[in-house]
Amino acid sequence: MSRMVVGRLAGAISAVALSGLSGCVVYHARPLPSAPDLGVSAARLKVDPAALRVVPLKAIKVDPGKGITPLGAAVLAVLNSPELEAKRRAIGVSQAEVFAAGLFPDPTISGGYDEPVSGPDRRKAYNASADLDLAGLLANANARRAAKASARQVDIDLLWSEWTVGQQARQLAETVLAAERKATFFRQVVAIAAERDDRSHRALENHDATLQTSAADLAVKLDAQTQLSTAEHDAVAARLQLNALLGLRAEVRLPLAEDPGETTYSDAEVDAALDTLAKRRPDVLALQAGYEAQDANVRKAIIAQFPITTLAVDFARDTSANVTRGLSTSLLLPIFNGGRGEAKVQIATREQLRAEYQAKLDAADAETRAAQADVRSARRVAGELQADVPRLEALVAPALAAYDRRDIDSQTYLTLSQAALSRRADLDDKALAARLAEITLETALFLPPAAARASR
Repeated sequence: MSRMVVGRLAGAISAVALSGLSGCVVYHARPLPSAPDLGVSAARLKVDPAALRVVPLKAIKVDPGKGITPLGAAVLAVLNSPELEAKRRAIGVSQAEVFAAGLFPDPTISGGYDEPVSGPDRRKAYNASADLDLAGLLANANARRAAKASARQVDIDLLWSEWTVGQQARQLAETVLAAERKATFFRQVVAIAAERDDRSHRALENHDATLQTSAADLAVKLDAQTQLSTAEHDAVAARLQLNALLGLRAEVRLPLAEDPGETTYSDAEVDAALDTLAKRRPDVLALQAGYEAQDANVRKAIIAQFPITTLAVDFARDTSANVTRGLSTSLLLPIFNGGRGEAKVQIATREQLRAEYQAKLDAADAETRAAQADVRSARRVAGELQADVPRLEALVAPALAAYDRRDIDSQTYLTLSQAALSRRADLDDKALAARLAEITLETALFLPPAAARASR
């Protein structure tokens, strides 16, 4: 009889163990890639606005056949960036953590068998016990709440990354277009200056020109070549960065085109957007979710101070054939630790996150105000240069004729020519700075690009 009972007990334990194993996850190999996976042409780019989660970019239409505007580059970066694709995988990790946090602790089943070797009682003894982790059960609700809030934080952080990567692509596209416009202008200047330098050099060899004349013409050419080299370098560097952001090979040349118009947000619109920033901007919302997760960890740590840790149901028979059943529990005496240290750590961490959240709100306001000031300053300076540079450039041709007639000396001609080239470069730089500052302002406010309003 005892063998039958022991056999049934062993069979029951085996059945429970096998049923647990049936739900286990099975290992599958996942080899690493062996080569880059960059696109060889713009045709590789995904163009699916419906896949966008970033609300400020949803209204932008992308048609690579008509050229990729900076606004279009922002959309394409969100849809194609390898960096963002890697970050999207983190959502799977956080979802798995939510699943893990929602699982209840597994019960523990233990059993024993004793066969007497001496003494008057000759019956075989056995015992069985089922333990339940009460501490794990009590912590489950808050652990699940913390995991869900952490998963939401990861998801919102991804949304902010998508927004900032898109805006970065937009800035790079603007930089490419500005540098290539500047390069086009200076190629024309270099061509004219090179032709004049060549004539001046031949005239010097024929003793028909002075050394001062030839030196002045050479200096103008060299200045223009320097400006051209800088513009070409800036354009190439920005194109390489943009290609990397879009997951394209370095040699791919995107057909970039200008946005249809320029506009900016008014001061009243900026102030209104700042008032609602804490309810809209993803990185701020992500910190709110992180704070909620930490608040759940505080509750979890406080509940963990509850002294009862396990509860067990016991069944046993001794060698005298006495059969017993009952309950048992284990208590953690809170004498030295009692979970007080962990609770204090979690509470202090929550205070840290609260301070970080306040710092983020303050930084967002300061960042927005600084970008707003940069937009005003850059547009003001660009406007002043736009009014003066054409007048200065218009003086170069008459000055050249006057120089040929010996009405002015080489130093006057050289100073005027170099000033015209330098101010033209300043105008292009300030115009670009104004556009980049506008993008920075829109990034900080999490608002649809102002330029998109001009394209409707």
